[in-house]
Amino acid sequence: MNLRRQISEQEKQEIIKRHTRDGILRCFVDNHPIENLEEVEYHHIRPFCEDGPTNLDNIAPVCKEHHRRIRTLSLIEFRDKMKLDRFFEEEYRKSDGVRLDDVFAYLVGESGYGKVVQWERLDRQIKLYWEGDEPEILPLYQCPVTGFEYFYALVPVKHLKNDTELQPRPLEPPRMWELYRHFLRYTQLAPAVCRLVDNQIMLFDGQHKTAAQIWAGRCRVECKVYLDPDKRVIKETVLAAHDKLRQMPFYTSTLISRYSSLFKEDWEEYMERPGTKSEKGFVQFLIKAKGVPKGEAMKRLRAAIENDILEDPENKLQEYIAEKNKSRKNPLTIYAVQQTFLKEFIAPPPLEVEFESTQDFRRQEKKNLIKLLNLIVDKTLSGRWNPEAKNEAHHTAERIYAAGALKAWVPMLRAVIAAKLNLVDDEEKNRVFFRQIDDETFASVIEPVVNRLFSHKIWLDPDPEIDANLRVNNVDHVKQFFKSRGLSAQWLLGIEDD
Repeated sequence: MNLRRQISEQEKQEIIKRHTRDGILRCFVDNHPIENLEEVEYHHIRPFCEDGPTNLDNIAPVCKEHHRRIRTLSLIEFRDKMKLDRFFEEEYRKSDGVRLDDVFAYLVGESGYGKVVQWERLDRQIKLYWEGDEPEILPLYQCPVTGFEYFYALVPVKHLKNDTELQPRPLEPPRMWELYRHFLRYTQLAPAVCRLVDNQIMLFDGQHKTAAQIWAGRCRVECKVYLDPDKRVIKETVLAAHDKLRQMPFYTSTLISRYSSLFKEDWEEYMERPGTKSEKGFVQFLIKAKGVPKGEAMKRLRAAIENDILEDPENKLQEYIAEKNKSRKNPLTIYAVQQTFLKEFIAPPPLEVEFESTQDFRRQEKKNLIKLLNLIVDKTLSGRWNPEAKNEAHHTAERIYAAGALKAWVPMLRAVIAAKLNLVDDEEKNRVFFRQIDDETFASVIEPVVNRLFSHKIWLDPDPEIDANLRVNNVDHVKQFFKSRGLSAQWLLGIEDD
């Protein structure tokens, strides 16, 4: 065990000398110049708490700013943490998230990964010809359920590639960082999972631990590799693992998109069958012909309907959804939109009406909802949502989209629109937008309700009690609070005075 001690002035001078290049002393963390020696502090490269010795080889100069932020990290960890933060910040500016391939490109170069691997089968073995390395012969195994063949290997990073078709999820910086720290000290317990297709090894499960390992300097990654498996079966397996079995959940938007993709494949096959077509018929097709459980079949259908609305380029709300716009803090998440606007304004599937018949208003429903969403965006968010400004307009928007408030006013809005459209039957009320609504009706009936809703004094009243109550994630509580402040369905209908 090392004994804690203070370094001497002579040792400090020697450390400064060792870390001075061309007459410039540089901070060990990011190599920036330290011009004032009074700003120099000293830190263990390998932490003292991990038996890092207090000697000249294990002490480095750092600036006061970095020394203050290091806390319990080693200098190497802190340096890599800053590097990781900069990497994610730069990559997020380029796209809607950072993937495993982005890490490969950053660390080994655009041409340093995804290289093909030649191979041949040798009875119950496989011979792999790694580029620049000796060939390797490994045993082949077979899954007793699917019959898929696979092998285990320490795959060189240069032969790995992210399987974007089966693994679309972006990397999450905190998770990658914690795994990076883990792999500095410990081994990998379970292999990443890949498929070998067209001489490429594509990784679809374990991207976080793979990214963390290569960030920590490993050149090979332990993998389980399937030989050209049925893509659909693997896709369903991945979805089940990240949804029902809850390993590492997909972002909701990604999960919706993946289920929607499965829907499209099945829908094309269903449409080729004889007879009338409907949502209910499609669900029955999935259950009987594909062996898909009813809950899973319903999930695919709902995801396809929701994805069609969320991904529509005319939908202005996308700009204010966290998973769609990562350039700033946003008022909504996909889950919040699902639990409010989509839940209240989409007729619950599966419908029995024949697809594309005169009774099928799914397309009109989508058009009506997007029109409503765009109207709400124009009234409450455009030119108002600005987290940096923190002005009155932004504060009003924050109140409107507070968790409890949103869950309370959206169903109220649906109920009032149904009343204004003279919908009396309960089923019709639940299908408020599942009909043709012309522009004149929308402008004269629906738009005034929206205008009245967001003109209520509750959104502007400076009373801080309002903010506290609107953030309560309890619909009944917020409804009661709305009512106590004069905001109710009756008020929206003009039955009660302001």
